[in-house]
Amino acid sequence: MYLQFDPPIIAHRGASGYAPENTIVAFDKAKQLGINWVEFDVMLASCKTPFIFHDETLDRTTNLTGEIAPYDYSSLSKLDAGSWFNSIYKDVRIPAFKETMDWLCRVGMSANIEIKPLQGQDMETAEVIWQSAKDYIKPHHPTFLFSSFSIDSLRTLRTMTPDALIGLLIHDWMPDWKKICDDLSCVSVHLFDEIVTLDRATAIKSTGRKLLCYTVNDPDRAKELYSWGVDAVFSDFPDKILSSLS
Repeated sequence: MYLQFDPPIIAHRGASGYAPENTIVAFDKAKQLGINWVEFDVMLASCKTPFIFHDETLDRTTNLTGEIAPYDYSSLSKLDAGSWFNSIYKDVRIPAFKETMDWLCRVGMSANIEIKPLQGQDMETAEVIWQSAKDYIKPHHPTFLFSSFSIDSLRTLRTMTPDALIGLLIHDWMPDWKKICDDLSCVSVHLFDEIVTLDRATAIKSTGRKLLCYTVNDPDRAKELYSWGVDAVFSDFPDKILSSLS
């Protein structure tokens, strides 16, 4: 499947500069801003239900504190995941992966699904996410790109399917990135903004892969990255990047 980013912007955890991250509200805001791609994180609740969340603790984005690992999704779904951002979002909840995929297909929005395993759950998280996602991957549906920092998660996903679109996430430069990407048949490489250089961008693009960059909120930096061949940037304020393209 051909990967296309038009406009070349992916809303990071939704339009997370304007609404509570990793929620349907944030994804919907991105859609309203004219963005066709969102990125979000998926982990497993204690009951093994996949859900959308970034941190390993509840402190930053919910009304509870402590580790997230002990909670089942029934408990997580009742938490307030919006008031931390603004009181107008006090009824916003943590979405399940299935709920999110249903919404994406209904509105026609593509997604970068980051597999975010809790400690020791690299293989299991990838397995559950794929089993939950595979029926959504159809010709008339949006495009779904799977990424992770966990090589074990990506390897597990690849063993389950030859067809999934896989991207390698890199925060600290990995000299062996090409071998890893070749072994996993990665279609894209996702680099942390601070490690992107022209030489690295050129090397990645020379392999025929898409190059994505996170997290970019400065329009001038986005323009520079685009000039180096970056195919899309992840942004908390996707409209600001979009406006700079016109």
